[in-house]
Amino acid sequence: MSELQTATTSQDALPSLSPTAGSIALPLVLLADANRASRVRRLRQLEGRGFRVTAARTAFEAIVKASCQLPDLIVVAGSLGEASADETTELLSSCPATAHIPIVRVQVGSRLPSSIRV
Repeated sequence: MSELQTATTSQDALPSLSPTAGSIALPLVLLADANRASRVRRLRQLEGRGFRVTAARTAFEAIVKASCQLPDLIVVAGSLGEASADETTELLSSCPATAHIPIVRVQVGSRLPSSIRV
């Protein structure tokens, strides 16, 4: 068998990574938090619960990442720089690309709800 055929055969043997194909991909959470220390703490909490995490420091970054990456859950902290968490949540909820994604609001200094699990 040639090298090209071997490479093709090896690729065909790999399992599908599509979430709809029943893969074992971990759920993706978008964490929107302007406070660095809080963002790092919450990121570690989410990863410890078995989530993949992408972070945003501003409302704009959260909206762009949510639209492009389509996470399974969005966690929005109390404040995101120039835009409030209320405005960010409203924009994410009204955008057709992100309206289906659940959003959890957390207050500054509070822990993540224990109900957030894989």
